[in-house]
Amino acid sequence: MKKFSLLKKTDETPLFCDVVYDLSIDRAMANLCPDQKRREYFLDTIAHPLTKRENIIYRQEIFRDFVTQPTLFTDLRLLFTRYDKIKSDWQEMKLSGSHGGSSSVNPEAMLDHTYASLKVTAIFPNTIVSFFRSLYDTLKKYPLEAEGLIAIRDYCEERIGNNSLNEIVRIAQLFRYKSPEAFSFGVVTKIGETMRVASAELFDIEEYQEKKPNVLTKLFAKKPKGPTEYPVEPDDNSYEDSVALLNEALTGIDSALTQITNGVYEIFFGLSREMFFYEAALLYYDKMTGSRVPLCVPEILEAEEDIVVIDRLRDLLLASGETPVEKIVPNDVDINGTAGILVKGLTDTGKTVYLRSCAAAQLFGQAGLPVLADRARLSIRTAYFSHFSSAEEEFMVGDAAGRFDQEAKEIAKIMDRLTPHAMVFLNETFQTTSYREGTDAIFHVLSVLPNLNVKFLFVTHLTALFKKMDKTKVCLMETDDTGKYKLKRIV
Repeated sequence: MKKFSLLKKTDETPLFCDVVYDLSIDRAMANLCPDQKRREYFLDTIAHPLTKRENIIYRQEIFRDFVTQPTLFTDLRLLFTRYDKIKSDWQEMKLSGSHGGSSSVNPEAMLDHTYASLKVTAIFPNTIVSFFRSLYDTLKKYPLEAEGLIAIRDYCEERIGNNSLNEIVRIAQLFRYKSPEAFSFGVVTKIGETMRVASAELFDIEEYQEKKPNVLTKLFAKKPKGPTEYPVEPDDNSYEDSVALLNEALTGIDSALTQITNGVYEIFFGLSREMFFYEAALLYYDKMTGSRVPLCVPEILEAEEDIVVIDRLRDLLLASGETPVEKIVPNDVDINGTAGILVKGLTDTGKTVYLRSCAAAQLFGQAGLPVLADRARLSIRTAYFSHFSSAEEEFMVGDAAGRFDQEAKEIAKIMDRLTPHAMVFLNETFQTTSYREGTDAIFHVLSVLPNLNVKFLFVTHLTALFKKMDKTKVCLMETDDTGKYKLKRIV
């Protein structure tokens, strides 16, 4: 059965990357989204980038509709939140009406218990159909452009007029307000090889006050042609047997309605949690636009295009805080036609800011969100890896050999996991050993990456590395002496 999602159009298993915390995206979102539950859901979504272009565009479109029509988001959030409570309310009512039972309980008590359960079950088909109507009425008020939201609207319209679903609602309504005494029931039984009753199914139900057509036949059983009738003299035993058979038949109706309604319910269940992602994303968007930080929706390209081009990129962490937009220095990123970018410069001149800005833009773009730039063209990355030397705090100061050995092991783990069109972000890797040893080690690593069709961005103090790299294959950059945090290309 179809199940809707606001986060992806088609099934896929998003890749997992553990670079979110290295890149301070968690710190930026803590500034933007104070609610921990929504923030954590957003970060988890960012940490699982989409790998299908159609899914990224699908999410871009939904976010755009939410941005351009804020009340649409508010309306849907309320509806989906209420919808996700339907099942828990249903189960609570079921439990509150359940008093257990055993074979020693008299048949009338069992029948009362079954009918009480059936009355609770009967509430929810109508509740779900009412939700379809409310959701359709809400969505038709807006000029939707997102394929995903249009699909939900059209599905609800079809469900409202669906004869099968409406028949289920009509069946359920029979049991909502009246007791068994208000009806006459027809039950067909099947006899096993031992001439004992093997099953009992309800095939007819009519109200005493007004005769109604057989509304259950099509759904649950067909009335047998020419049933064999056995005259039974009424006595206590035959009465109890008939009540027991009716109880079994109604239990089957209860089970069938429950299964059908559960299946229908799952179609939209869980969307309220997916709204957490958009809620945090809208806070990000509102903060950036309110601070006059430029935003753009990146052009998403297939992985094989192998392009990362961003014009005037800003840093997410700085923009999420109190730094005025005019104080945030924009930089360009261009890894088109090269294996990667190598950046050098003095401490506190913007190298790490540049690295995390590029990584955040790539992750946000692949999550279907706008990025902090004037323009961006981004190919899908199949994996993300990061190594930040400054994060290795467990080593004692001066233990250069130990730190180098540990970093070498971590880089080796990354190399083992690389896939074509992955991206690697390295921050001061091998800075804790001698310049010559560190330069030789990282040079060999960076020389291998192009052969694996992997892009890299590496910021470093290992200046000797720049003389070893081929300028035609790697973009060499350095911080500009004329402006802090401004980078320029080395030609």
